[in-house]
Amino acid sequence: MTLRERIEAVFCGKTPDTMVWFGDLTYWYDAHSRTGGLPEKWRGERGIGKIHREYNVGEYVPGCRAYNTLEGEKVRCEISEDKGVSTRCWHTPIGTLKEKSEFSSVSMSWGILEHAVKDAADLRILRYIMENRQYIPCPEEIRKIDRAYGDYGLPVLAVPGTPVTELNKTWVGVMELCYLLADEKVEVEKTLDVISERQERLMRITGEDSGSGYVMICENLSGDTMGGYFDDYMREYLTIHTGKLHSYGKKVMIHIDGALRGALDKIAVTGIDCVDAVTPKPAGDVELENLRRTAGPDILLLGGIPGAMFAPPFDKVYMEKHVRELIRLYKGSGKFMLGIADQIPPDGDITLVKLISGLVEEYGCY
Repeated sequence: MTLRERIEAVFCGKTPDTMVWFGDLTYWYDAHSRTGGLPEKWRGERGIGKIHREYNVGEYVPGCRAYNTLEGEKVRCEISEDKGVSTRCWHTPIGTLKEKSEFSSVSMSWGILEHAVKDAADLRILRYIMENRQYIPCPEEIRKIDRAYGDYGLPVLAVPGTPVTELNKTWVGVMELCYLLADEKVEVEKTLDVISERQERLMRITGEDSGSGYVMICENLSGDTMGGYFDDYMREYLTIHTGKLHSYGKKVMIHIDGALRGALDKIAVTGIDCVDAVTPKPAGDVELENLRRTAGPDILLLGGIPGAMFAPPFDKVYMEKHVRELIRLYKGSGKFMLGIADQIPPDGDITLVKLISGLVEEYGCY
């Protein structure tokens, strides 16, 4: 079977010839592309795909959106950069939102210095932006990804997380969200309703797109920050939209990649098919042997190999021991797919991907 056939078999409740092994290499790849540290053989268009093929690991990230986002006619978005600090402004007839972020050459990532929404007054401006935002289908994008991945990947349609999560990670930040919910609950919930209404459109476009049978809800859920809001602000939304996506024939995945306690145990009731980027100890907060017990008996799990384990102080010996134990515990379940949780960091050892592929072929065969 091809790598794609293996993962599709598991999603259909069938047994592949070998355990599924997929991974997100984009963080490592983008960092080394920026520094010029990529080997020549992996450079150029679709160089990341060459790594997947050489190391025999499935590709599913980045996926693609079935829609493009257009700001309203009276919303003007400006981006400027100065000395490593990027400033993004949304100018509207009722006010301006400003966000600042800074690039770190150590982590090779952007960090938020100043969130766009800082108080309740800014929520009114955000509602204006969302009410005027448009979503336009772009079916050609997922077909391009599908052709690029071929037998080595699974094309997945990405959609935003729940409205409360989008408010948190895109506009407000977790600390200010907590304060706003405590002090300005009515204003926050009015904003959540507007975000939800606008996301109806993009969910419908995604459901109607025939380029892929798989959808990833980009929740980036972590029990230690957002788990406490799950029952009040996430459960119903996820249940409703999972049902709608199922009616279009889609399999639904959700991205978790954080603390599992208070989050992983809540997801199965929504009807979601698969939890992506499940991160156990030593990087997460749930022991390897307790992942299934925490998640419940039926939902598919993808992950199990923390991205942190690709970098010091972990080494090849530790990685091999971890992966062999992972295979021993979950090979027989038929509902566990090996994956990197969440990504290999810039200082990670990319050759460990090839090591894992060898272990999967040696010990993960059915």
